[in-house]
Amino acid sequence: MQQKKWLAGCGLVLALLLGGCDESEQAAQQPPMQNSTTPYLITGTSAGPVQLGMNMNEVLIALPEATSDNSPDGEGINWVGIKMHDETIMSLLLDESDHTVSLIRVFSPEFATEQGVRVGENLQSVVEKLNGLNEIQSTEIESREFATFRNSPQSVEFQVVGGDGTAGVYSNNETITTIASPSATIHSIWIVED
Repeated sequence: MQQKKWLAGCGLVLALLLGGCDESEQAAQQPPMQNSTTPYLITGTSAGPVQLGMNMNEVLIALPEATSDNSPDGEGINWVGIKMHDETIMSLLLDESDHTVSLIRVFSPEFATEQGVRVGENLQSVVEKLNGLNEIQSTEIESREFATFRNSPQSVEFQVVGGDGTAGVYSNNETITTIASPSATIHSIWIVED
């Protein structure tokens, strides 16, 4: 009789433990809430719950509060804008053949790399976090500037802007520099398919 009570008690404890583990696992899989103190993590393949290779249905399931719209940029590239609470948090480039995400461009400071780099951050702060600036390069066609760092995460690119002109200090019509303007900040963080 005592053995049956002990086994029943063990079964109850086991059920509670399993139920608790299940809830913990579910909580760990949920993306952080908007305006949370924990940022969405940017990796070489994802921005929070949005991953390279997802289709648009999967993206909208991963971000249930989000809406999407298509908008071509100045070069005629059709980006899919992802909005939450009327703010564009990212834009996606879809592969033309299978319509899956091939590039993620993050605009929201609620996303951060493992080193804590966010959109809007001053470039000097990023230089310290990523162990030094390699270069800033200005692209001729899009007139965009991108910075690379010694410890840049793989498959992650940083578009930079200057508050008073360019993010880089260039000499003699050069398009590459190792000198950043004091007003330079991170404009967007790009996750690019290999």
